[in-house]
Amino acid sequence: MWFERDRRGVHSMGMDARGQRRYFTAETIAAVEDLPTAELEALHDALAELEADVLVDYDPEDEAIDHGVEDDFRMVLPPADVAFPTITADTAEGFVAAVTAHVEGLPKRWRLDASALAFELVGTTLAPYRAEQRARRSATWRLTARRQRGSRRVRRH
Repeated sequence: MWFERDRRGVHSMGMDARGQRRYFTAETIAAVEDLPTAELEALHDALAELEADVLVDYDPEDEAIDHGVEDDFRMVLPPADVAFPTITADTAEGFVAAVTAHVEGLPKRWRLDASALAFELVGTTLAPYRAEQRARRSATWRLTARRQRGSRRVRRH
């Protein structure tokens, strides 16, 4: 996490699915993947709120920010000790409680990165389901539009 020199933002390193998995145990990933879709959606929403709560703690306009130090953290991956312990809760609430406890126990520098990692992991797990839902909605809209236009063509002789 780093503060921008223009005092307008706080940034965290975004990671792909492979990068995210370095910070979670295989058991945690399996437990997340085993959650029902409704629980995953609730977990994703709760983790978005956690990330927003963490962002409130940072003030990019703080005059005490040393931008020379911040430049050392620009585009730097979180250290290995940001990694989450094994979490095998079977509900969204259990995951949120464990993730929140871990994030709050980290140094302030890495809290945003850790909360973003958890949010992105759940989002990556939800991605295939959401793509399937978009495709289903799109097919439904196409079918509805065809019915409204009339799918039978008039033959001309």
